[in-house]
Amino acid sequence: MIAPAWWLLGAALVQQPQQPPQPPPRDSTPPEAYYGVTEWREARAKLGPLMDTGGGGFTVYIIGDMEGLAAAVRNATEMRPPTRGGGRDHERFRVELTDEINAVIAGARAAGATQFVVNDGHGGTLFRNTLPDLLDSAAILIRGYPKPIVMSTALNPQVDAIFIVGAHANAGTPGIISHSFAFDSFTVNGRVLNEAGIAAFIGGEMGVPLALASGDHVLTAETREMLGPIETVTTKLAMSRSAGAGFSPAHVQAELRAAATRAVRRVKAGELKPLRLARPYQVRFCMRATYDPWFVGQVRALKGLRADRGDRCFAYTTQSAEDVGDLLNRIEWIVLKP
Repeated sequence: MIAPAWWLLGAALVQQPQQPPQPPPRDSTPPEAYYGVTEWREARAKLGPLMDTGGGGFTVYIIGDMEGLAAAVRNATEMRPPTRGGGRDHERFRVELTDEINAVIAGARAAGATQFVVNDGHGGTLFRNTLPDLLDSAAILIRGYPKPIVMSTALNPQVDAIFIVGAHANAGTPGIISHSFAFDSFTVNGRVLNEAGIAAFIGGEMGVPLALASGDHVLTAETREMLGPIETVTTKLAMSRSAGAGFSPAHVQAELRAAATRAVRRVKAGELKPLRLARPYQVRFCMRATYDPWFVGQVRALKGLRADRGDRCFAYTTQSAEDVGDLLNRIEWIVLKP
């Protein structure tokens, strides 16, 4: 008896080993090939004409992150929307982010601040978290991706003070959702800097102090240690990297208003100074151990980096803090490409 053709075909298919699905090809587009990643000088020039340069004006540059917001504890569901692997809770925390930004604007205005530039600094939705229709109507909002020097886009010497709200503690600490860009460690001239500290470093070279930071108790303590007695607001007490004892949003917003008022007054009085480090800047960092070798290889190919203490660690020397910010942005591009 001759087996039917369909049976022979089925038997052949059963006998053939199943091939595992192949991952999609990686996007190795270099940062300089995609407009908006490295054009930090152009971004600053575009914002310049909008700046308040009149006599008596005072401009606050506000970085809005999310992990340090009141009650935020879980990265997987609260820090990103369902379209990026998160949950519906993210919408609630977008409202909280906008409310906390509005609180520092109100407090700063009470002390005489006249202009507010808000830079959406959280990558969960590729820097589209702040709700424009709920934001104080006097604010200029920088949002979207790619953008140069993601957390300090278009920062310039016409700014009088930097605030960061919703900030998280540094990588390797017990803070809630603690991390630092794409790094397990990051130092400048041997000085450990978290994300708030890096913003202070970039602003400090321009003569702009970071005057206020808010987040969990780990973030506020480490940022005061890095920058001195700036204004801080503790939004919650970290119990682990995904749990904490939090203060109510209404309480946090009231604290933020009061701290912003004090911060502007202290900057005007000359009490809060810019962070200035000695040139040349000696930068050392290690990429996250969780990244696979492809990411590390892409970073290794960036111009100016030297191998340092292992295959994931690098050194970089420059005379410019904004060059450091640009390097961070190039690395973020490798990790975040939309």
